[in-house]
Amino acid sequence: MSVSDPTFIGQVASVAGGIVRVRLRDDMPTTLVMIDGESYRIGQIGAFFRIPLGYTSLYAVCTQVGADAAPRPAPEIEIVERDAFSEARLAGFRWMAVVLFGECVGRSFDRGVGQYPTVGDEVHVATRDDLRLIYSSQGSGEIAVGTIAASSGVSARLDIGGLVSRHCAVVGSTGAGKSNLVTVLLEALSDESLPSARVLVVDPHGEFASALGPKAHVFKLNPVGGRGERQLRVPFWALSFSEIQEIVLGGLQPPTEATIRDLVLDMKKRSAALLANVPPEEALTADSPVPFSLRRLWFELDDWERRTYRDSNNQTDATLEGVQQAGNPETVTSNSYPAPTASNTPPYPNRAKRNISRQLELMRSRLRDARFSFLFDPGGGYSPDTNGRVQADLDSLVRDWVGHEAPVTVLDVSGVPSEILALIVGSMLRVVYDTLFWAMDLPVGGRAQPLLIVLEEAHRFLPEGVESPARRTLTMIAKEGRKYGVGLAVVTQRPSEIDSTVLSQCGTMICLRITNSADRSRVAAAFPDDLGGLADLLPALRTGEGLFLGEALKIPSRVRIRKAGKKPIGDDPELPEAWQRAKPDAALYGQAVSNWRASRKVP
Repeated sequence: MSVSDPTFIGQVASVAGGIVRVRLRDDMPTTLVMIDGESYRIGQIGAFFRIPLGYTSLYAVCTQVGADAAPRPAPEIEIVERDAFSEARLAGFRWMAVVLFGECVGRSFDRGVGQYPTVGDEVHVATRDDLRLIYSSQGSGEIAVGTIAASSGVSARLDIGGLVSRHCAVVGSTGAGKSNLVTVLLEALSDESLPSARVLVVDPHGEFASALGPKAHVFKLNPVGGRGERQLRVPFWALSFSEIQEIVLGGLQPPTEATIRDLVLDMKKRSAALLANVPPEEALTADSPVPFSLRRLWFELDDWERRTYRDSNNQTDATLEGVQQAGNPETVTSNSYPAPTASNTPPYPNRAKRNISRQLELMRSRLRDARFSFLFDPGGGYSPDTNGRVQADLDSLVRDWVGHEAPVTVLDVSGVPSEILALIVGSMLRVVYDTLFWAMDLPVGGRAQPLLIVLEEAHRFLPEGVESPARRTLTMIAKEGRKYGVGLAVVTQRPSEIDSTVLSQCGTMICLRITNSADRSRVAAAFPDDLGGLADLLPALRTGEGLFLGEALKIPSRVRIRKAGKKPIGDDPELPEAWQRAKPDAALYGQAVSNWRASRKVP
């Protein structure tokens, strides 16, 4: 191609891996050029360029412009005064750094490059026809989320396989448009063309139910009648022993912890015999998801602490004092024994007691606390009786969450007590993940019907350097979920606080505007290829605009995201319209307080 072609803008000066330094032509009078009636701005960060090599064309994205983009050592540059403009004095500034991302042979575009340019090769502007060639070559099974910012006529389409199976991260500052983007993704994934789509959304703020309507089943602690919401139930016996201990007992001495673990195992072995499908006894552990009565456990532990005896040295059932007033495990009331004396006379305290009265008071408090009823008294057939018998098992729980006819499930955890939120979320996801793992060869398994888990406010559940059930489960999904058909999409406004292992496993990065330098550094480190330089573009992105990189949209692209059909609650309030309306009735503050006390939003 002749250098007189209007698309020609410079030549390759150096090549270092995928980074190409380009010297722009000196005779270019302006950075705005006209090609086939369309204008193109040369040197825009994120813009595409073409390097023809015979029958092959390499494509690259601009990451740097100006003197800093020149090969090292940099040429001598002096500051150009506005009133002293000259081509000669601008020569040192006519540099551009681009990163190779794909090549085209004939009319077929592929990610990656098979050959590299050499010094002197021509560099051309990528025209609208080039963009159509690049983006139209994406495979089937895509969802549209917006348009390419550099060319409003080209649709930005994400590959569903890359988005789900290779994990995804959505990052951006508050107000950058994360909630709208997530809603757009959920709307697209719940399209009628995907009748077996399966998406599980962890929603800490209760903002997505209103945006998805009948396409989603919503589970929350205090559902409001008439909205189709369902009761969120998390039976405690689905948690591991250590998770239950953390909630109801706290720290224990190792011998005491081992003793209680054995008691739980014994209770699970007895209640397992009552299940419809009895598991082999040798396979059971204290962590097995088998129902048992936590109230019975409390009652037996508490009774042991309160016992008194008539003999100090021979403390057996024969010398045990009688119960003065019988307790009840169902109502969490204790047996009453004659109080031990301070002198060396009967009745005597239990010499073998475990000294866990403080922990048992915490346990009693948790069992009686209405905030924890979704866990310890979930209802719906999941609450064990004192023998550990239940009417509904985990299969119906997982079926309610991810086995219904709607494509999306929203777990609204906004009402879960903050002190156990991360633990509960981690436990729920572990129940789902383990069920799909053991259903690997079944039609409902993740391999046959993949599941995408969308985790809003991910920094709350994946803090860097803090061990928790949520972090353990999510790290395991990030590392191994692809093999079992479970994908993860983490959404956060603070990527610098997220566990680096999970972020590094995300094959797709969707970056909206980020102003914090620490967050930009963490995101840049997770960028694929040599595209970290694009992180400097993030503070300048417009609201609702994002930088897409990785598996779902393999061409690094600046995308203008479309507006969701319905706004999520987390969207910005309507201003100034909201302040231009008449003030509402002040008596409604009484309704607000009533809602607060009932932990329920009433329409």
